[in-house]
Amino acid sequence: MPETLKPTPQDRRSRSTQAKVIRATIACLDRLGYAETTFARIQERAGVSRGAITHHFPTRQALVAATAMELLARALDPVERRAAQAASPEPVRDLITRAWGQVVNAAGGRAMVEILVACRTDAELYRLLETRLHDWDRQSRASVARAYVGADPAPDDAELLWSMTRNFLRGLVLHERFVTDPAYLARMVDRFAGMMESQLTPLPAKDAP
Repeated sequence: MPETLKPTPQDRRSRSTQAKVIRATIACLDRLGYAETTFARIQERAGVSRGAITHHFPTRQALVAATAMELLARALDPVERRAAQAASPEPVRDLITRAWGQVVNAAGGRAMVEILVACRTDAELYRLLETRLHDWDRQSRASVARAYVGADPAPDDAELLWSMTRNFLRGLVLHERFVTDPAYLARMVDRFAGMMESQLTPLPAKDAP
Protein backbone atom coordinates (compact mmCIF):
# COMPACT_ATOMS: atom_id res chain seq x y z
CA MET A 1 0.00 0.00 0.00
CA PRO A 2 1.30 3.48 -0.77
CA GLU A 3 2.69 5.33 2.20
CA THR A 4 0.38 8.04 3.51
CA LEU A 5 1.84 11.42 2.69
CA LYS A 6 2.40 13.61 5.70
CA PRO A 7 1.26 17.21 5.40
CA THR A 8 4.08 19.60 4.63
CA PRO A 9 4.61 22.85 6.53
CA GLN A 10 3.03 24.61 3.54
CA ASP A 11 -0.01 22.33 3.76
CA ARG A 12 -0.39 23.14 7.45
CA ARG A 13 -0.07 26.87 6.80
CA SER A 14 -2.64 26.63 4.03
CA ARG A 15 -5.14 24.81 6.25
CA SER A 16 -4.52 27.26 9.07
CA THR A 17 -5.20 30.20 6.77
CA GLN A 18 -8.40 28.64 5.42
CA ALA A 19 -9.64 27.90 8.94
CA LYS A 20 -8.85 31.45 10.05
CA VAL A 21 -10.69 32.92 7.07
CA ILE A 22 -13.74 30.71 7.62
CA ARG A 23 -13.86 31.65 11.31
CA ALA A 24 -13.77 35.32 10.34
CA THR A 25 -16.51 34.75 7.76
CA ILE A 26 -18.75 33.12 10.36
CA ALA A 27 -18.24 36.07 12.71
CA CYS A 28 -18.97 38.60 9.96
CA LEU A 29 -22.11 36.79 8.81
CA ASP A 30 -23.35 36.59 12.40
CA ARG A 31 -22.64 40.20 13.31
CA LEU A 32 -22.98 42.04 10.01
CA GLY A 33 -25.18 39.90 7.76
CA TYR A 34 -24.50 38.60 4.26
CA ALA A 35 -24.53 41.95 2.47
CA GLU A 36 -21.77 43.37 4.69
CA THR A 37 -19.65 40.22 4.70
CA THR A 38 -17.12 41.47 2.17
CA PHE A 39 -13.52 40.46 1.52
CA ALA A 40 -12.42 43.71 3.17
CA ARG A 41 -14.35 42.95 6.36
CA ILE A 42 -13.13 39.35 6.44
CA GLN A 43 -9.56 40.40 5.75
CA GLU A 44 -9.66 42.86 8.63
CA ARG A 45 -11.07 40.31 11.05
CA ALA A 46 -8.89 37.39 9.98
CA GLY A 47 -5.70 39.43 9.88
CA VAL A 48 -4.62 38.04 6.51
CA SER A 49 -4.02 39.62 3.12
CA ARG A 50 -6.68 39.80 0.45
CA GLY A 51 -4.43 37.66 -1.73
CA ALA A 52 -4.36 34.95 0.93
CA ILE A 53 -8.16 34.88 0.88
CA THR A 54 -8.60 34.85 -2.89
CA HIS A 55 -5.88 32.22 -3.31
CA HIS A 56 -8.20 29.75 -1.58
CA PHE A 57 -11.57 31.35 -2.31
CA PRO A 58 -11.63 33.26 -5.62
CA THR A 59 -15.07 34.80 -5.03
CA ARG A 60 -17.15 35.81 -2.04
CA GLN A 61 -19.71 33.20 -3.00
CA ALA A 62 -17.04 30.48 -3.04
CA LEU A 63 -15.93 31.50 0.44
CA VAL A 64 -19.46 31.62 1.83
CA ALA A 65 -20.26 28.24 0.24
CA ALA A 66 -17.17 26.70 1.87
CA THR A 67 -18.22 28.26 5.17
CA ALA A 68 -21.70 26.76 4.82
CA MET A 69 -20.29 23.28 4.26
CA GLU A 70 -18.07 23.61 7.32
CA LEU A 71 -21.06 24.67 9.43
CA LEU A 72 -23.24 21.85 8.13
CA ALA A 73 -20.53 19.29 8.85
CA ARG A 74 -20.23 20.58 12.41
CA ALA A 75 -23.99 20.35 12.90
CA LEU A 76 -24.13 16.73 11.74
CA ASP A 77 -20.98 15.49 13.46
CA PRO A 78 -22.41 14.87 16.98
CA VAL A 79 -25.26 12.73 15.62
CA GLU A 80 -22.95 10.74 13.35
CA ARG A 81 -20.36 10.26 16.10
CA ARG A 82 -22.99 8.99 18.54
CA ALA A 83 -24.26 6.51 15.94
CA ALA A 84 -20.72 5.30 15.17
CA GLN A 85 -20.19 4.60 18.87
CA ALA A 86 -23.44 2.58 18.96
CA ALA A 87 -24.58 4.76 21.83
CA SER A 88 -28.24 5.12 22.74
CA PRO A 89 -29.89 8.04 20.92
CA GLU A 90 -30.10 11.29 22.84
CA PRO A 91 -33.47 11.93 24.54
CA VAL A 92 -35.67 14.01 22.23
CA ARG A 93 -36.01 16.97 24.59
CA ASP A 94 -32.24 17.06 25.12
CA LEU A 95 -31.60 16.73 21.39
CA ILE A 96 -33.82 19.70 20.55
CA THR A 97 -32.70 21.99 23.36
CA ARG A 98 -29.04 21.24 22.59
CA ALA A 99 -29.62 21.85 18.88
CA TRP A 100 -31.08 25.25 19.73
CA GLY A 101 -28.55 26.34 22.34
CA GLN A 102 -25.35 24.93 20.85
CA VAL A 103 -26.00 24.83 17.11
CA VAL A 104 -28.79 27.08 15.83
CA ASN A 105 -28.71 29.95 18.33
CA ALA A 106 -24.93 30.25 18.18
CA ALA A 107 -22.67 32.25 15.88
CA GLY A 108 -22.46 29.42 13.36
CA GLY A 109 -26.18 28.75 13.36
CA ARG A 110 -27.06 32.40 12.89
CA ALA A 111 -24.45 32.63 10.13
CA MET A 112 -26.07 29.64 8.42
CA VAL A 113 -29.46 31.36 8.50
CA GLU A 114 -27.87 34.38 6.78
CA ILE A 115 -26.47 32.08 4.10
CA LEU A 116 -29.78 30.33 3.50
CA VAL A 117 -31.65 33.63 3.22
CA ALA A 118 -28.99 34.87 0.78
CA CYS A 119 -29.47 31.77 -1.37
CA ARG A 120 -32.96 33.02 -2.23
CA THR A 121 -31.60 35.92 -4.27
CA ASP A 122 -27.91 35.17 -4.93
CA ALA A 123 -28.09 32.75 -7.83
CA GLU A 124 -24.34 32.05 -7.89
CA LEU A 125 -24.23 31.21 -4.19
CA TYR A 126 -27.18 28.86 -4.54
CA ARG A 127 -25.63 27.25 -7.63
CA LEU A 128 -22.55 26.41 -5.56
CA LEU A 129 -24.59 25.05 -2.66
CA GLU A 130 -27.72 23.51 -4.18
CA THR A 131 -26.49 19.93 -4.59
CA ARG A 132 -24.58 20.00 -1.32
CA LEU A 133 -27.58 21.29 0.61
CA HIS A 134 -29.78 18.55 -0.83
CA ASP A 135 -27.16 15.88 -0.04
CA TRP A 136 -26.76 17.18 3.50
CA ASP A 137 -30.51 17.18 4.04
CA ARG A 138 -30.74 13.54 2.97
CA GLN A 139 -27.83 12.62 5.23
CA SER A 140 -29.32 14.50 8.19
CA ARG A 141 -32.73 12.85 7.76
CA ALA A 142 -31.15 9.42 7.38
CA SER A 143 -29.13 9.90 10.57
CA VAL A 144 -32.28 10.69 12.51
CA ALA A 145 -34.20 7.78 10.98
CA ARG A 146 -31.49 5.39 12.19
CA ALA A 147 -31.92 6.57 15.77
CA TYR A 148 -35.59 7.57 16.19
CA VAL A 149 -39.05 6.41 15.15
CA GLY A 150 -42.03 8.67 14.54
CA ALA A 151 -45.51 8.23 16.00
CA ASP A 152 -47.16 8.12 12.57
CA PRO A 153 -47.01 4.80 10.69
CA ALA A 154 -45.47 6.50 7.65
CA PRO A 155 -41.95 5.06 7.25
CA ASP A 156 -40.39 8.50 6.90
CA ASP A 157 -42.21 10.07 9.86
CA ALA A 158 -39.06 10.52 11.96
CA GLU A 159 -37.40 12.30 9.03
CA LEU A 160 -40.43 14.54 8.57
CA LEU A 161 -40.55 15.43 12.27
CA TRP A 162 -36.85 16.26 12.30
CA SER A 163 -37.21 18.46 9.21
CA MET A 164 -40.03 20.30 10.99
CA THR A 165 -37.81 20.72 14.05
CA ARG A 166 -34.93 22.15 12.04
CA ASN A 167 -37.24 24.62 10.34
CA PHE A 168 -38.82 25.66 13.64
CA LEU A 169 -35.44 26.32 15.26
CA ARG A 170 -34.05 28.25 12.30
CA GLY A 171 -37.24 30.29 12.20
CA LEU A 172 -36.72 31.31 15.82
CA VAL A 173 -33.50 33.08 14.81
CA LEU A 174 -35.64 35.44 12.72
CA HIS A 175 -38.53 35.52 15.20
CA GLU A 176 -36.14 36.83 17.86
CA ARG A 177 -36.63 40.33 16.39
CA PHE A 178 -40.29 40.20 17.39
CA VAL A 179 -39.70 39.55 21.08
CA THR A 180 -38.18 41.63 23.87
CA ASP A 181 -37.29 38.85 26.30
CA PRO A 182 -34.94 36.00 25.24
CA ALA A 183 -36.56 33.85 27.94
CA TYR A 184 -39.70 33.78 25.79
CA LEU A 185 -37.75 32.05 23.02
CA ALA A 186 -36.42 29.54 25.54
CA ARG A 187 -40.00 28.80 26.61
CA MET A 188 -40.98 28.25 22.97
CA VAL A 189 -38.12 25.80 22.48
CA ASP A 190 -39.00 23.93 25.67
CA ARG A 191 -42.68 23.75 24.73
CA PHE A 192 -41.88 22.54 21.22
CA ALA A 193 -39.44 19.95 22.57
CA GLY A 194 -42.13 18.68 24.91
CA MET A 195 -44.56 18.31 22.03
CA MET A 196 -41.97 16.43 19.99
CA GLU A 197 -41.33 13.99 22.84
CA SER A 198 -44.76 12.51 22.18
CA GLN A 199 -44.09 12.21 18.45
CA LEU A 200 -40.46 11.11 18.18
CA THR A 201 -39.12 8.15 20.16
CA PRO A 202 -35.47 7.08 20.48
CA LEU A 203 -34.77 3.57 19.28
CA PRO A 204 -32.90 1.31 21.71
CA ALA A 205 -29.27 1.06 20.64
CA LYS A 206 -29.68 -2.64 19.73
CA ASP A 207 -32.63 -1.78 17.44
CA ALA A 208 -30.89 1.02 15.58
CA PRO A 209 -30.08 -0.10 12.02
